[in-house]
Amino acid sequence: MAPVPQPEATPNYIELVPVRAGGIKAIDAAFDRRAGWLQRNRFFLGIFVLPSLLAVIYFGLIAADRFTTEAQFVVRSPSRASVDQLTSLIQTTGTARADDEASALHEFIKSRDAMTLLVNSADLRGMFSRPEADFLWRFPNIFSGDLQEKLFEHYLKFIDIKQDSSTGISKLTVQAFRPDDSVKMATTLIDGAEALVNRLNDRARRDTIAAAEREVASAKERAFARREELTAFRTKVGTVDPAKTSASLLETIGKLSFELAQVNAQLSEMLRSAPQGPQIANLRNRMQALELQIVEEKRRIGGTAQALAPLIADYERLILEREFADRTLASALASLENARMEAQRQQIYLERVVEPRASDYPAQPKRIMWIAISMALSFAAYTILSSLIANVREHQP
Repeated sequence: MAPVPQPEATPNYIELVPVRAGGIKAIDAAFDRRAGWLQRNRFFLGIFVLPSLLAVIYFGLIAADRFTTEAQFVVRSPSRASVDQLTSLIQTTGTARADDEASALHEFIKSRDAMTLLVNSADLRGMFSRPEADFLWRFPNIFSGDLQEKLFEHYLKFIDIKQDSSTGISKLTVQAFRPDDSVKMATTLIDGAEALVNRLNDRARRDTIAAAEREVASAKERAFARREELTAFRTKVGTVDPAKTSASLLETIGKLSFELAQVNAQLSEMLRSAPQGPQIANLRNRMQALELQIVEEKRRIGGTAQALAPLIADYERLILEREFADRTLASALASLENARMEAQRQQIYLERVVEPRASDYPAQPKRIMWIAISMALSFAAYTILSSLIANVREHQP
């Protein structure tokens, strides 16, 4: 049996074997080459490679899908077609585009009122904070905070509305992280726009009819005042129609004059045939009475301050004012009826051409397109900056 070696016979040290100097130099040369390459291509890496890599990472892996919903509508208003001289007896009606109202609806959809409507009716904040959202498109995020103004700016990124100038059709495009959310947003916005159209109609109708009703009330007040003045005048003078009373007096004067002429003829006959006859005195007394009566009736017409002539002038003035007030009232009533018909005819309405529908696949973001755009912009920036640096170096002493 071989003897067991004793512990003190085992050496207690580590021997360092030197490496060849050529191996160390090779490693140093490799690091130097890499450092030199990085130094020479630092602009290319920082301006082109890094942004392109970030774009690939974000749009390829991080960016959330956004579903798009489109809705189309047109704003119409009835309008009377123009007629020429040959067709002036034929009037036709139709519909025309209401461009001003359509522009108002566009501004409403892009306003804070529409955003508030979505917040209250469709839980806009909840839609913007879905779990599917990425850190840039979520609200609130690290860049915006939970501010109302930032929410409005974020809202404008998710909607777009345009109008086709040839057809007048407005196209509303809404994005959301879920297809049902985009449909709900589009439907709520269309309903809000339609409610705005109804408010515009109601206000225009109220304003038009209210102005006509004020004119009718004023005309009624004038007509009633003229009638009260005429009634007070009749009560004061004690006659309903001074003109008719004057005509009756003139008729009486005519009868008295005719009778006076007859009595005068009889008296003349009696004087020729029987100058001393007893009836001559009676005839003369009768003639005198008739003459006095005629003078009295004439005085009643225009000979004194209480005569009928000035009363007739005042009466005719009151009658003229009453007739004018009546005609004004009739005109105001006709204007009120026309205003009601015109307000009914000039209503505007929103007609839905394409209803909002949920999309089957996310249309945004266009990943390949945005990666290509990012790479193109980065390469353009690298090219421009490299040219500037080369030009600067060429001109240095």
